[in-house]
Parts: sequence; structure tokens; C-alpha cells
Amino acid sequence: MDNKTANNTYLDLNSMDSEKFEKYQRFTEQTIFDLSQQITELEQKLNVFTNLLEISNYINQYIKSQNLFPLINDMLIGVFGAKYSTIYIKSDDDYVQVTSRNFSYDCIEMEKQLIFEHHEEEFIINSTEPIYPAKDASTAIYSCLGVPIKINSGPLGFILIQHREKNYFSKDHATFLSSLANHVGVAIENNLLYNQIKESACKDGLTNIFNKKYFFDTILSIPNLSQQYYTIVMIDIDNFKKVNDTYGHPYGDIVLKTICSIIKNNTRPNDIVARYGGEEIIIYFNNFIDKSLVAKRVEQMRYQIETTSIPGDGFESSVTASFGVYVKTDEALSLDEVIKLADSNLYICKRSGKNKFLINE
Repeated sequence: MDNKTANNTYLDLNSMDSEKFEKYQRFTEQTIFDLSQQITELEQKLNVFTNLLEISNYINQYIKSQNLFPLINDMLIGVFGAKYSTIYIKSDDDYVQVTSRNFSYDCIEMEKQLIFEHHEEEFIINSTEPIYPAKDASTAIYSCLGVPIKINSGPLGFILIQHREKNYFSKDHATFLSSLANHVGVAIENNLLYNQIKESACKDGLTNIFNKKYFFDTILSIPNLSQQYYTIVMIDIDNFKKVNDTYGHPYGDIVLKTICSIIKNNTRPNDIVARYGGEEIIIYFNNFIDKSLVAKRVEQMRYQIETTSIPGDGFESSVTASFGVYVKTDEALSLDEVIKLADSNLYICKRSGKNKFLINE
């Protein structure tokens, strides 16, 4: 072999070694990159798992609390950086709002419509136009995330989270909320079962609404109550003594049960309706402070009571009721002070003709 041939052979070998090296280098770099990606994904999954575990532990601390729903709602708003959050519980073929943060009653039907339009399954809406009618740009909602709450026995409820930013929610948000909904579902189921047992000892035997002790014990346990926004409604059945004297106490009991049923049907599950004493009933509306909407709800109760015929033994009669309402917002008032203000409005109604309501301006 001459020198020229030998040199060419040497170059070919070098070229082969270089190609193999580059191929090996590319393979190694790709392997390292893939492993790095897998490690990153694993870290993300571990972070999600850790977050879920921490959130689950937080929720479980309040499993027996009457305020579990608002606590979950506040947590959801914090975790997702959202503007609004609403939790619904399924009741037969409908959904009942149990808690909402900063959201109006006007939107309940629109929210439920979204749930049914998406067949009660997970959905994401990222819109360039407001999803709901808005008074101004600062209150407009452009992004909405909804996931069902499911337990072993079937659908339990639905979570809706709203944001003012456009294109805010992603599939990752939906996946995380769905995982979170599993923990929320177990907590809610246990909370409902616990409260059912507890409530059986806290109900008024005649009317099946809460008794006065439960009313005060529950509301006074709310943290920073003097800083909370809520509404108190005091209700008195007009001329109830005359009803008892005319038709007898058994009929009076029927009247009282009927009126309490009407009132209860006009409240939400997280509101508290209690027998305050005799024919007086009290309502605590949790975070329901839009005076026009409160007035509309109270007038609805008043009208239903006035127009309901209550059957007795061979006769029918009807009654009316008076309502004193106080909407508490940013005043630093105690519960007793708010009740006194509502009771004062009730007294004015009773003195000025009855069968009406009065709300603070």
C-alpha cells in the first residue's frame, strides 16, 4: 500500500469515527433532554400532588363546620386567582347554589344554563365578549371554568370559576380543578351527613326550621362576624293571636308550619331560617346584600304568604306577615345590633298597617 492510499484510509476511519461520535453525541444530548423533561414533568406532578394534599388537609380541618362551603369558595378564588367562584349542589334534576363569592342572584339561571348546555360535564369558555350581561367593563366576565363534583353514588354538584381576563383558563386549570373537585366532593358529602345528624337536634319540633339556639350558635361562630356582609330579616305573622282564638291552636300550628315552609322555600341552603319565638321567624341571608334583590326576595315571600289559602277542618283561611329587614355591609355592628335594627323596622311595619316590609336605606 502506497502512502497516498494509506492516508485516504486513515481519513476514512477518522471520518467514520467522527460520524459515530456525532451520532452518539446527538443521542446522548437527546436522552439527557428527554430525562430532563421527564424530571420536570415529574416535579410538576409532585407539586400538583403536594398542592392537592395541602388543600385536602385544609378542607378536612373544617369538615364539621357550617362554613365549609364559603371556606372552599375562598380557597378556590385564591388558588385560581379568579374573580368569582360558585358551588352548586345537585337537587333532583336541578342545581341549587349553596355559596357564591361576589356574584349576583341574577346570574344563577345563566350559570345553570351553562352547566346544562355542557351536559353537566367539564367545560372551558374563553370568550372575546362578556359571557354574562355586565354593568361596565370592570365587572365583565370573559373566562369561565366549570367541573362536576362527583362521588361514588353519582353527581353531587358543580363548581364554576369565573375570571375577568380573556383566554385565562387552560386545560391544565381544568385538570387541576377536576382533581380538586374529587377532594371537595368527599368533604361536602361528609359535611352534609354530619350536618343532617346535627340538625336533627337543632330543629324546632313543630315547624322543622332551626331553633333560636342553633341560629345564634352558628352565626356567632363565624370568624370576624362584625366585618362580614349579611342581611337579617325579622318576620311576624299578623294577628296570629286572633287566628288561634278564632280557629283554635291546632289550626294555628298548621298556619305556622305553612308560613315557615313558604319562607324556607325562598332561601338558599346556606341561609339560616329559625323560629325566633312564638310566631316570629328570623332569617340570616349569607352574603346577600344587594338591597334591590333582597327587597324583591322579601316581597316574594310576603306575596306568597298573603295569597296562600290554608285549609282547616272544613274551612280555608289566609294570613299576612310583616317583615323588618336590615342589610349589613361595612358597618362594625354586632349580630344583636343588626337584629335590633331589623326588629325596629318590623315594629314600624306593624304600627303602620302590617302586611308590608321595611328595609334600611
